[in-house]
Amino acid sequence: MLQTSALLWSTLMACGGSGGAAPTTPPTRPTSVVRQIVPASTDPAIDQANDPHVAVNPSPSVDPKSKLFVFLPGTGAIPTMQQRILTTAAARGYHAIGLSYPNGVAVGSLCADDTDPECFWDVRREVISGVNLSTRLEVTLANSIVRRLERLLTTLHAQYPTEGWGPFLVGGSVDWSRVTLAGHSQGGGHVGVLAKLVSLDRAVYFSSPADWRQVANTPATWLGRPNVTSASRQFAFIHEQDQLVPEAQARANWVALGLDAFGPVTAVDGATAPYGNTHRLTTRAVPALAGAFHGATVVDVATPRTGTGGSLFESVWIYLAFP
Repeated sequence: MLQTSALLWSTLMACGGSGGAAPTTPPTRPTSVVRQIVPASTDPAIDQANDPHVAVNPSPSVDPKSKLFVFLPGTGAIPTMQQRILTTAAARGYHAIGLSYPNGVAVGSLCADDTDPECFWDVRREVISGVNLSTRLEVTLANSIVRRLERLLTTLHAQYPTEGWGPFLVGGSVDWSRVTLAGHSQGGGHVGVLAKLVSLDRAVYFSSPADWRQVANTPATWLGRPNVTSASRQFAFIHEQDQLVPEAQARANWVALGLDAFGPVTAVDGATAPYGNTHRLTTRAVPALAGAFHGATVVDVATPRTGTGGSLFESVWIYLAFP
C-alpha cells in the first residue's frame, strides 16, 4: 500500500497532477510549544512583576479556533502555576497566554473597608489600564494588563510569525472580540471589570469575583454596572469550601453580574457537561493539595486529578471556556 501510494505520487508529479497542475502539500502547522517569556523582554519600560508570561500555540492536531485564551492569576500567583488550563486551551485549538501582571497586593485588602463605593472599580481599572485612577496603588502604563498583553502579542508575532499570534492585534491594540478572558481570584475580578469595558468572546471566573464592600455588606458597586460583554457569555466556578472567597458572597456577586438568568447554581461532581447550560458551577471535590480549596478550581498544584493523572476538571474548563 505504501509502495502504491508512492508510485501514484511520483506519477502525478511527473504528469503535472490532475489537469496538469502540480499538487500542493497542505502547510505544516507549527508544533504546540509551551514558552516562558520574561515581560521586560517585550518592553524595557516594564519594571514590576517580571515573572515570565506563558504562551502556548494551538495543537497542530486540531483546527485552530482563531481565538485567544488569556488567563490572569490570583494574588501573588504567577502564570507558571496554571499551565494545565493553558495546555487544555491549546489542545482545543486556542492560542493561550498566562499573563504576568502586578498582583502582589490583594484588591480586597485595599478596598474592602473603604468608604468610597468606587474603590474596587478604580483600583482594578488602574491595574488594567495603567491610568492613574486610585491613590491606593500605582501601576504605570507599561506595567498594566492591557499594555503587557499588547507587547507580548507583538513579540510573539515577531518571533514566531507562522504561529498566528498577529491577528489578535488590530492597529496594535487587542481585538477583544476574539479573546476568552479568564482569571482566578484577584485575576477573576479584573476579568469582570474588563467585561464591563469591552466586548469579550467569553469571560470566565474561577473562585471569583470576590469584591465585597464590608462597610455596606454588599457586592462591590462595579458588579452592578451594565455589561458590555453580555452576561450570556460569562461563566463562574468555585469550590463550596473556598476559605478565601465565601461561596455565599460569590453567589451574590454572580447575581449582580446577571448570571442567575441562565439556570441555578449547579455542582459538577458526578455530573457531565453541559450541566444544564447553567453559568454558575460549584464543586466539593477533594483538592490535590490538602486544604487548598481556593485554588482547587484551576491552580495546578491544587486542582484534583483523575486516576491517570489528568485534570479532573478538564471537561468543566472546556464547557466554561473552550466550547
